[in-house]
Amino acid sequence: MAIELVLGLVLVITMIPTFPEAGPDQAALMPLWVSLLISMILACLWIAVTLVGAMRRQGSWVRGSAVTIHVLMFAAALGVFQGILGTPAVGALLLGLAVVGFASAILIGKPAEAAPQVSEAG
Repeated sequence: MAIELVLGLVLVITMIPTFPEAGPDQAALMPLWVSLLISMILACLWIAVTLVGAMRRQGSWVRGSAVTIHVLMFAAALGVFQGILGTPAVGALLLGLAVVGFASAILIGKPAEAAPQVSEAG
């Protein structure tokens, strides 16, 4: 999650200089660019909150949040591979992070507690 947060913040910071400049397409590109920037900022906040919850070993909501984040990352990677946004290298990075993060969210957690022993009293 920490790697994803850092990469997400780098992506947000590198997006800012690509703000649509004045030109014939500015009116058409502005809503798309602003919505993409807001979505990336919200995604970074969501990942940060989940990371803090995981570090504090809070309730089961952390696992559900992490699984949801990684399922959405998998969907984003498929979108990148279809040529909607980004390059194949970005898609491969997203896919790798999604698979590793999903597996980690499922496998890492509180250890299962042993069932209580029932003693038979004579």
